[in-house]
Amino acid sequence: MRITEMLRLVWLNIIQNKFKVILSSLGIMAGAATIVLVIAIGKGGEVEITKQFGELSAATIFVSLDESQRILHDKDVAQSERLNVEHVQQIKDENPYLKNIMLADSGNARVTLNGEEYNRTIQGVTPEYEQVLNLPALYGEGLTEKDEEDGAFVAVLGYDAATANYGAAEYAVGEYIIIHNMLFKVVGVLPKKGTNIGLILPDTSIFIPYSVGDTYIFSDISRPQVIALANDVSQVKSAMRWIRSSLHYLLFNGEAYMIEDAGSRMETAVQSAKIMSMILISVATIVFIVSGIGIMNVLFVSIKERTREIGILKALGCSERNIWLQFLLESITISFFGSLGGMLLSVFILPLMAYVEIPVLPSVSGQLAALFFSLLTGTAFGYYPAYRASRQKPIEALNYE
Repeated sequence: MRITEMLRLVWLNIIQNKFKVILSSLGIMAGAATIVLVIAIGKGGEVEITKQFGELSAATIFVSLDESQRILHDKDVAQSERLNVEHVQQIKDENPYLKNIMLADSGNARVTLNGEEYNRTIQGVTPEYEQVLNLPALYGEGLTEKDEEDGAFVAVLGYDAATANYGAAEYAVGEYIIIHNMLFKVVGVLPKKGTNIGLILPDTSIFIPYSVGDTYIFSDISRPQVIALANDVSQVKSAMRWIRSSLHYLLFNGEAYMIEDAGSRMETAVQSAKIMSMILISVATIVFIVSGIGIMNVLFVSIKERTREIGILKALGCSERNIWLQFLLESITISFFGSLGGMLLSVFILPLMAYVEIPVLPSVSGQLAALFFSLLTGTAFGYYPAYRASRQKPIEALNYE
């Protein structure tokens, strides 16, 4: 039998049983849409992780109050001393594995920029922030040691904070802004990053000397964070051990502080994204198996209904291979239409993910993966029914009522 004739028979059988085909392909449709979502969520998670950590070096180390300790041992934590500039300097002096270290705290405050009042995030940082966070000024200059020591009322604006209020970022340099009813001079503007740096949003934040923020803006119960930069990624673990040792004698309860490196945070975030993807892949696999069983069932019923047709085809000289291929093509075609429906469905589902705050990134690879797994399901579950059809004896098939 010629392939064109075989394809025509396959198409006629599908048209004659279109409702049965549509119902059996619904599972494939759901599975294909799930596969597209899995790939999109995985890629979206990667982009989100990149945004969250931005240009942060893997050699970066964070020292902050452990919130679980705050809950379990609130009395001890309450007695813990706040990390201060002297602590940070001592940690740096005795740690041979650190390139630099900074102290930071943050809070929200009413800010007046060019006559407009906003609620902005204020970042109080020591001068080492430029190297530790890789944040050199684009215009003007950054915060200096003298600013920190003198408690100078100066500020560095994030790029978006500057352009939104002064038109061009460079125009903000030299202007005066009001933070918490205090007048600050803008001495610099940061370059646009477009991403987070750790938990800091540099584009919209306002940076001031840590000493000023600690004295006038941040609350007494806030817990500043230490951010350190190891000499090399290979020395991160050693640097963390030295920091832990320093905290033991510098603070009343050094165990209340958590020490993490950026690499571990990234790994944890990636692992969470992988777990979500694995759950969705498991769901998609179950859906494909169920839909494959449905296709197999439809083919078995179809073979029963078309037993005489099979006998006639064999009597006319059709080989077992032709019969097998015809029924297998029917199974693959059902899967193909199901995958197309699933891919079309995913086009409408993906935009809805924004409402549940799940990051997604549609891709061609997701669509191709959905098509591949759909066709694989059709082939795997259509093989045996097609084989059974091809093995029927012509005389028994012709005599079947």
